Amino acid sequence: MPFLPYRVLPLLVAGILAHSLPAQNAWRSSLYPEDWVAPHQADNPPSFIHDLFLQDFSYAGYRQGEQPIPQPEWKVFDAVEAFAADPTGETDSTAAIQMAIDAASQKGGGIVFLQQGSYRLSLPPNADACLSIHASNVILRGAGTERTFLFNTTTAMRNAEIIRVRPPDWGSWTSETSQEVLLAADALGPTRTIALEQTEGFSVGDWIVVHNPATNAFVKELNMAIGADGVSWLDQADSLGGPRILRRIVAIDTDNKAITLDIPTRWALNTRDGARVYRTASHLSEVGLEQFSIGNHRVPGSEWGETDYTDPSKPAYHAHDSFAIEMRGVVNGWIQDIRSFNPKNDNGAHLLSNGVKLEWSRNITLQRLHLSHAQYGGGGGNGYMIRLNSANECLVADSEVGHCRHGIVMWRMENSGNVITRCYDHNSGIQIADTSPQPTAGIGSDHHGVFSHSNLFDSNRVERAYLEAAYRGDWGGNPDHGMTSSQTLFWNTRGDAYHEKADYIVHSQQFGHGYIIGTSGNASAIRLTEKRPGSAERTAPVDFSEGIDRGESLIPQSIYQDQLQRRTGVEAPASN
Repeated sequence: MPFLPYRVLPLLVAGILAHSLPAQNAWRSSLYPEDWVAPHQADNPPSFIHDLFLQDFSYAGYRQGEQPIPQPEWKVFDAVEAFAADPTGETDSTAAIQMAIDAASQKGGGIVFLQQGSYRLSLPPNADACLSIHASNVILRGAGTERTFLFNTTTAMRNAEIIRVRPPDWGSWTSETSQEVLLAADALGPTRTIALEQTEGFSVGDWIVVHNPATNAFVKELNMAIGADGVSWLDQADSLGGPRILRRIVAIDTDNKAITLDIPTRWALNTRDGARVYRTASHLSEVGLEQFSIGNHRVPGSEWGETDYTDPSKPAYHAHDSFAIEMRGVVNGWIQDIRSFNPKNDNGAHLLSNGVKLEWSRNITLQRLHLSHAQYGGGGGNGYMIRLNSANECLVADSEVGHCRHGIVMWRMENSGNVITRCYDHNSGIQIADTSPQPTAGIGSDHHGVFSHSNLFDSNRVERAYLEAAYRGDWGGNPDHGMTSSQTLFWNTRGDAYHEKADYIVHSQQFGHGYIIGTSGNASAIRLTEKRPGSAERTAPVDFSEGIDRGESLIPQSIYQDQLQRRTGVEAPASN
């Protein structure tokens, strides 16, 4: 078979599956008929807050799924041949690899190549990342996950990363580089067109943030004023922030004072709250990390309790909030074909705490990642293999997470439009700790807190883990995790085995409406009821469910691939 681009091959698979399903058993969701129309294209778009509907999730991933991840013929900067990195791992290669990255950056981009071997890294003095990329058009590439290995020998990694990608101005969407312009009308459902009080100062091609502040009216509408459990988000606008999406202007109607966005909105925009748009900080683009394995020497010590990360005398303190990779302030980037590995740790740990984090980033593709075996999975945000923190329209595909506190985590109001597809989450609620695995308080892949909304979990598999978008009450603090999601869809989930602490593979208890459509496997049950007493009042009505234990005959098997095909016009090849 000739090579097929990444976005085409799954379409072929989906087409074969759809054609091979028994006709008498095949079924479609009542919310996704054959004549489904993307809601932002409807004559009367539905309301995010009040209506049952499925959004168009096809914009996720590199270049909105419209182009494969590139293999550019850029200049190659060989870290060994040109910069004296040591592939034997005997001497530290941090400075040499960083020199190669800096050389590529100064030349306007390039491929930093790490040939077969093992590369010793460490945290430079006064630094909080071993390796840093601060420019666009840079690819850090190994020779393959079984050939190139990066191992970090620094064990005091609190709040630090092994590899960081970040623009010089940090790329935060909270940074305003133009005057704010208020919306002239509410936009309460999915739309690509918004009316402004003025369009002067904006141009086609501008990158803007669309922001709905978390006013007390917004909080009350989300049922997050004081409830029976005492949890409240009132008067916390600064810490909550409010939904933000990064969009590009593709058209301006000066007569009607309206702009057209490249991707639909994901939550209601209210003039009541002072919904607004503004230009924001710069971002990097066309940055990729690929084809290597990554690991960290373990922290010595035997105390790994839930709150030990707050005590400088405990080993957990030094592992806290560390990541293998952070990608921040990037649009159209990728992390692919990367594995965690054990760099000869006697306890089997691969990573100190966390795997990959996306922050203030859009249209990033994470694919074929295998991340597992976190040494610490205590409180405070530890033991997460993939964390989407303020990410828009990002794609996580064909990846495996396990032996950790949480597999894949969605976090904060700025997080929306993301797709998790064909991933495998197993053996969650575990930390490697000192000599043998220990249970953690957290389990599974979840919408972790503070209203990460309008995301899709599509065609995933779980084993001794589960997927969740449910009210979490007073977990966390400043602000409390509270309401975690709304309008998130769990489509066609397969369960191989239940977690020992759960008799379900998906738990959905979202504000307004959430959706579970299609489950299958040896473990296929779901949960729609509350875990937190009194939370049902906040999340009523009960979320929509359909096709439980019937996912194997659901058409389409992947709603993400089907929507991508509908929008882009790419046809899946017919099966033979």
